[in-house]
Amino acid sequence: MAVTGATTHANMLTNGGAVAEVLSSLVLEQLYDPTDLRALCLRVPFDGAGSSVTHVTQDMIPGAFAAPGENTTTAATAYTTAHFDITVARYSRAYALTDLIPVSGDVIDINRVVQNLVNGVSLTFTDLICDQFHNGAFSNSVGTAGVNLSVDDIYDAIFQLTASLNSAPYACVLHPVQFNDFLSSLRAETGAAQFAPATIEMLGQKGTGYKGSWMNTDFYVSDSVDNTPAGNYTGAMFAQGAIAYSMAPVSRLIGHIPAGSLLLDAGDIVVELDRTATDGVSAAYAHMFIGVSGAEDSRGVRIRTDA
Repeated sequence: MAVTGATTHANMLTNGGAVAEVLSSLVLEQLYDPTDLRALCLRVPFDGAGSSVTHVTQDMIPGAFAAPGENTTTAATAYTTAHFDITVARYSRAYALTDLIPVSGDVIDINRVVQNLVNGVSLTFTDLICDQFHNGAFSNSVGTAGVNLSVDDIYDAIFQLTASLNSAPYACVLHPVQFNDFLSSLRAETGAAQFAPATIEMLGQKGTGYKGSWMNTDFYVSDSVDNTPAGNYTGAMFAQGAIAYSMAPVSRLIGHIPAGSLLLDAGDIVVELDRTATDGVSAAYAHMFIGVSGAEDSRGVRIRTDA
């Protein structure tokens, strides 16, 4: 016999006996680019002897000896060095949660916020490193504005670095659009030079941005490669030692932060809690002191192509 008049779920929703949604305890990560390019750069220790600027001396290039002849005075050669500077500055990020968030049982808590801040360290470095490509770290340039990147552009970059006496392997950092254009151009190539895609093992060693190797060059993709100048992406190919960075130890701050407010001291990043009781808000502030600089112009070449 048919049952009529049964209470439905829709009735429950209307009458307050059920809710339209329940909050899952599972928190998934949104898609983003976690590429960390620090391994491609030279880390310079920060001594912090009264200045935020580290002056790095580059030794004189050795020279071949000369034969002055018998009973002839050897003239002294000027010992000429070069240098570059790295200036560290404070980089910070903060999140604030109202008291109603933990009280209501939301899945986002202060611990998850702290981890999110820590994950932003590598993103900050990659942004600063990629900024060097179009901010004058390298004066040599290949590619053509408004034209898609091709295999010829990659060859030109390799030729430039080789002509400047750089030793492979090289690193090539491209925007995803540039890398796709490179692969599209590579499909028409024949011969012994084959692209070797990243394996699981290589991804573990070189990071998620690593895409593979070709012509003794490791390729990385990052969305931090800027659309600069407008309408074009400026990536780069460089040898080891082309770009340098420095991180000041934030441990020197610890004496200035109340012990009860310290959420994390990771050596290079510090996260502290700021509690505003009058507003019912808890905020996590993360600070680090870093700097990135072009170390030697001849060790790199920028790659500027159509966006």
